[in-house]
Parts: sequence; C-alpha cells; structure tokens
Amino acid sequence: MATQRSATTLRERQLIDELDRIRSTYSFNLGLLLTESFIRKPWKLPLLPFSFLKLNFDFLRNKRSVKKDLSEHFLSLDPKCLLLFCTSEEGFASLERCAVLAQQWMSGKERKVVIISPLKEANQFAPKEALIYPINDPKQLKKVQRGDWNAQCEQLLANVLDTHLPANVAFDGPYPYRGVLNCIPLLEHTKWHWIRPDGVGDTAIAARSDNFTNIIEFGFGTGDAVQLINPSPSKMRTEVQQIVLDGRNYGQRDGAKLKKFDLKALIKKDVSVVSLEDWYEKRGGVLKSRETGQLLAAILPPNFEVIAAMMERNVPTLCVYNDDTSKTTLKALKQGAQRHPIMFSHENDSAQIQSSVKTIMQDQQAMRTMSASVQRTDWISQIVSIS
Repeated sequence: MATQRSATTLRERQLIDELDRIRSTYSFNLGLLLTESFIRKPWKLPLLPFSFLKLNFDFLRNKRSVKKDLSEHFLSLDPKCLLLFCTSEEGFASLERCAVLAQQWMSGKERKVVIISPLKEANQFAPKEALIYPINDPKQLKKVQRGDWNAQCEQLLANVLDTHLPANVAFDGPYPYRGVLNCIPLLEHTKWHWIRPDGVGDTAIAARSDNFTNIIEFGFGTGDAVQLINPSPSKMRTEVQQIVLDGRNYGQRDGAKLKKFDLKALIKKDVSVVSLEDWYEKRGGVLKSRETGQLLAAILPPNFEVIAAMMERNVPTLCVYNDDTSKTTLKALKQGAQRHPIMFSHENDSAQIQSSVKTIMQDQQAMRTMSASVQRTDWISQIVSIS
C-alpha cells in the first residue's frame, strides 16, 4: 500500500510497482521455471511436471490475493477527506472558489479538507479547520526554475496523498502542472476533478483532461455545469454604501486583462471607487465577504462565480468583456442574468460603457427592486458524490 512507502518518491513507487507487476506475471514465472529446470538446475528437470502444476496453483492463489489487496487499498481511502489544489495564475479567483468549496464541504459531519496553495493569504480565506500546505508560487519563478518547482510540487502532493488518502481531489487552475499529472496515478481509485468554470478551450491543454475523472464547469442551470444559484423566496437586504468595486481583472490571466478606463470620471464625486487590490486588503474575498452586498455597484469581467455573487447580493453590475471572452461563456452569462441588475458592454465600446454606468448610477434602486431573488447553491454536492 502507498502508506507503507511514504518516504519514497512517486517515481520510485512507480518503478517498484512496475517491477512487482512484471515479477507477478505468468510469463515471467514460467520463463523463470524453465530457465531453472533446463539451465541453472538441470537436476530439477524430472520434477518439471509437478513444478508446473505448482506454478499454476500459486499463480491463481496470488491473483486472488492481489485482488484482495487492491480492494483493501480502495477501502482505505478517506471518503470524508477532500483535497483542494488552488493556483495563482488567475489571482485570488482560484483560492476564493476553493474556499467556498471547503466551507461547504466542512458543513458535513466529521469531514476534513486539505488545501495546497501558492498564495500566502490562504489562511484568510479557508475555514479555520482546514489543513493548509503552502507551496512556492510558480508565477514568481523563471522558466529555468519551473522543472525544479514541478519536482517539488510532485513530492509535496505525493506526500499529502499518502498522508491523507483523499477519495476526491479538486485541482483549480487554467492548466494542470506536470507535478500534478505525475501524481494522478498514485492512488488509483481517487477521483480527480479539474475545475474550469469556463471549460477548456485550448485543444493542447484539453488533451490533458483525459488524466482527470471529469472537468467541472460553472453555469446557471444549463447542461452538466455546476448550477451556482437557485431561486430564493426573499432578497438579501443590506445597507448600501456609496462604493463602487472596480474589479475588472477579477480572475483574469495576465494576457486577458481588460483595458483600463477612467471609471471615476463616469460616476458622481461622492461615490468612492475601490480597486480589487484594496478590496482584498481591507475586506477579504469578493465571494464570501458580507460587505459585498453593501456595494452601490460593481464593474466586473465575465466570470461566472463573481457575477453569480452579485446576483445573489442584488448588486447592480456592469460586466465588461473583450474579444478573448468565450462566446459560449458570454451567451450563458447573458441568459442567466436575465431579470437581474446585470448589464454588458464590450471594452472597446466606450459609448456603451458610459451609458451603462450612467444607467446604473441613476437607476440602481429601481434595478434592485425589479430583480429576481436568488441564493447560492451547494456547489460541492454537485461536484463530489457525498455519502
């Protein structure tokens, strides 16, 4: 079992397992018997018929034993343990998603959540009961150092798997690291979920999806995507403050960030504009913070979970997209945002942006009143089969 060899590296385990597999094959043992009877120990040749019968008997008996060991190993996985691996390529978005999943998972009895995070702020987002394993941020490393980082990642993840034996692992990132892919075969019966809210558009990266049990996409009740919100009997009511969140780069990778425009010039002077960085520093996350519902308005990118959070808290929002935005994602957002205070503008359409911001500033109270009431669903139960 893996727990008996926790001190070895994953590569060593793979080699040991492969050697054990070869030595246990019928052809290997038959060849060994014939070599011993005809070459190494010819005096055993008269006993070959009996040795041959014994070989078959031992092979069948060992085969049953191997099946039993595999069954025992499968049962040794901890179904109440969830391992989350968040990444930094999309800022704090991955950590926020994992924090929500961890919180929902911990709502069950006797459950355990383990988080591997390259972000030092993980303790601020995750539940207090979560076990957090820090890892260096690969974004801060040069390309020549990525190979060493993947080796460290592989070693850390292998040790965490051996220690906690999680029945489910969720990797949240735009592309799976080589160190992660190398660890997937370590626990054969562990289910690996790749969280990609918008799906996987890159064909080269999509080829790696075969390593995972499934790909988790987000949505608003369409297809097999995780449904983020459900109708609610009452609206979330909070005291609105004169604050607009400028979160245009929420969850955006460096190459896909939205263009900047002077938001302050489009709103009233008595309204404060808070950047995403200041919001995180003073108030924590966007998805879980209670103060999110106090926003007068928000400017955000086409991100499923953060738009869903604004819909849940009834915050008038301008969703700004660009040419890199998936048409499928944009269509799903527009359909899901019907009857909600969500407007959409392309980053190059300055007239539309100006008109949308003006409308939100003037009619935000009416937009709140006319919107539908929704609440966040239990995401984790849609991802992991909970027994």
